[in-house]
Amino acid sequence: MLENIQILVSQIIVMFLLMAVGFVCVRLKYLNNDGAGQLSLILTRIIAPCVVIDSFQREFDPALVTDLLAAAGCTIIAMGLSMAVGHFLFRANGPHENFADKRMCVVFTNCGFMALPLLDALYGSYGLFLGSAFIAINNVLLWSYGVSQLCRDTTRAQKLYNAILNPGTVSLAIGLVFFLTPLDLPQIPATCVSYLASLNTPVAMIILGAFLAQCDLRSCFQDKQVYYVTALRLLILPLITLAIFLLLPLDSVLRNTMLISAAAPVAMACSMFGQVYGTDYLFSTRAVAVSTILSAITIPSMIALSGLLGG
Repeated sequence: MLENIQILVSQIIVMFLLMAVGFVCVRLKYLNNDGAGQLSLILTRIIAPCVVIDSFQREFDPALVTDLLAAAGCTIIAMGLSMAVGHFLFRANGPHENFADKRMCVVFTNCGFMALPLLDALYGSYGLFLGSAFIAINNVLLWSYGVSQLCRDTTRAQKLYNAILNPGTVSLAIGLVFFLTPLDLPQIPATCVSYLASLNTPVAMIILGAFLAQCDLRSCFQDKQVYYVTALRLLILPLITLAIFLLLPLDSVLRNTMLISAAAPVAMACSMFGQVYGTDYLFSTRAVAVSTILSAITIPSMIALSGLLGG
């Protein structure tokens, strides 16, 4: 357990140093908001899907199918819990005018930008393989449930289209084809995919650093509602999720992989989608900034607690 914590802390330090590169690039005007947005598009549309596809480049093993289904089940539990808590605390007819944005911040984690580099450092391609289940289900819910929260006018057909055709589900489908069938990705394309996948950590962290450089961090840490949502996202929901996972017959690797994804900070997509649909995206931006910084402490703490209670 101690070795895992050391790896996790070391990786988080590396990730924050990479964030510092993005932060400095913005402050020195090497990178602006448009450039960061373009990098985000490359990351979410090309690099992250390559990470998922690359993690499935392995020989078929029935045990791995069982693990993947178990990971999907754990994801549904974790995200279902978050949705239930979000709806209970932030009611449409309650005191929170930006209830939809707060629900988004509680439900959706940065399971791609933050969790994948940590899973890669701890468990390698197997961790990425399991993490792909969380990403796929997260994307389905983001484009269906998430969009419906922010835009009440979305049609059922649009929700279904977005839920099926998004980078997370498409890359998972491609990966499953190569994993479940005798087909193999040819060596040259496989090498290209692997190279692109290796860009995930540095590019994701530079984007996050650029994002933080454009935030007024002082105002972020002065918003009490941000602390409330951040506590739910980083502490309360992961603790409840861990308690449920400990009751299930999960091995430590599967439990910790799902816990890291479920305990990740608020997804940047909450701010991006809020801006697109005209909701209180500035609140989501503050929540992303604060939760990202504090997650450097909370994620290792959750994994340490998981090791102490579950072995």
